[in-house]
Amino acid sequence: MEPAALEKFPSPGKGSGLRCLRRLRPGELLFRAEPFAYVVTKEQLGGVCERCLRRNEHLHRCSQCKVAKYCGKSCQKEAWQDHKQECKCLKSIKPNFPPDSVRLAGRIVFKLLRQSVCLSEKLYSFSDLQSNTEQLSEEMKEGLRHLAQTLQLYLKAEIQDASQLPPAIDFFQIFTKVTCNCFTISNGEMQDVGVGLYPSMSLLNHSCDPNCVIVFEGYQLLLRSIQEIQIGEEDAEKLAGEEHAWKEVKDAVNGVRCPKSKEEWEQVLARCQNLLSSNADRLPDTNIYQLKMLDCAMDACINLGSWEKALNYGSRTLGPYRLYYPGFHPLRAVQLMRVGKLQYSQDMFPQALETLKQAYNIMKVTHGADHSLMQALMELKEQCEAVMRVQ
Repeated sequence: MEPAALEKFPSPGKGSGLRCLRRLRPGELLFRAEPFAYVVTKEQLGGVCERCLRRNEHLHRCSQCKVAKYCGKSCQKEAWQDHKQECKCLKSIKPNFPPDSVRLAGRIVFKLLRQSVCLSEKLYSFSDLQSNTEQLSEEMKEGLRHLAQTLQLYLKAEIQDASQLPPAIDFFQIFTKVTCNCFTISNGEMQDVGVGLYPSMSLLNHSCDPNCVIVFEGYQLLLRSIQEIQIGEEDAEKLAGEEHAWKEVKDAVNGVRCPKSKEEWEQVLARCQNLLSSNADRLPDTNIYQLKMLDCAMDACINLGSWEKALNYGSRTLGPYRLYYPGFHPLRAVQLMRVGKLQYSQDMFPQALETLKQAYNIMKVTHGADHSLMQALMELKEQCEAVMRVQ
């Protein structure tokens, strides 16, 4: 973190907020935070390392619970303090597995009991986090009470009597804070891989025209400016087309659940192709659900090795992405990079270089020169330039 760049302040009507103490240029790293606690999502379990969150086909599982998996001994050793107590809990409830929020809450409980200092609390601590309980509906409160009961059962192997815990460790209150303040952790290609709690970043207030963005490098959260921010500053029609058509597409997109096998991806692609074909004259690509369907079709083709088809779908997304993610936005940068890689695979080197340059111009601001994805982009861009020089 840049120590003198940000400060907490009372934001009228919003509680607390973050503001800048000096003028900032686009692309500056404002804050680098490690999570107070984080877990791999249930959907990604076994596919990414529990410590560094990187994808790896040859992960080594914990010999005790046989659930947590790691890149190797180094990651497993670094993760042991957070995994040690939950290990027995995971083992005790097999073959069941806790929801992501329950597993995250369990890690929070163990961390609070250890009373360990966390750098992510520099501006705002876990105890400072707002729960906004008074704004929750009775139905929502009942759901959180049920989660609190589930947490109590899950932790039974380590905490036999929850009533003996310190008053500050209230299971219901932990869930109210998690609900309001947790972040979805995404990998380099903006795919969800985990959920985590970063207390200081809960001070960020939402804006439809943001002056900064969040990207992740493994489990680390990076806050970067994308506009010039002054001292003291806080930080097309989506449903165009025929309604019955986009509602059908919406249901189809929401029904896709992390395909893993070739057969599952083939089923997803067939469904996408059918709907994209039948709605060709009913929905423009700028319809938000049509855009998600194109993304889904592109992902399916990539996983099936159908590069030419993937490029066709990906190219159709670039216009809508420019519309929905103008200026410096990490999602648009990643999409441009993906399309550029596909153009490169099809020997479309001049087009690939132009697309990769566009991605580079955005990513140098949203991700910074040191980010692993930026380095991969630079390597691909250099390879493209090298091929063109000898042609």
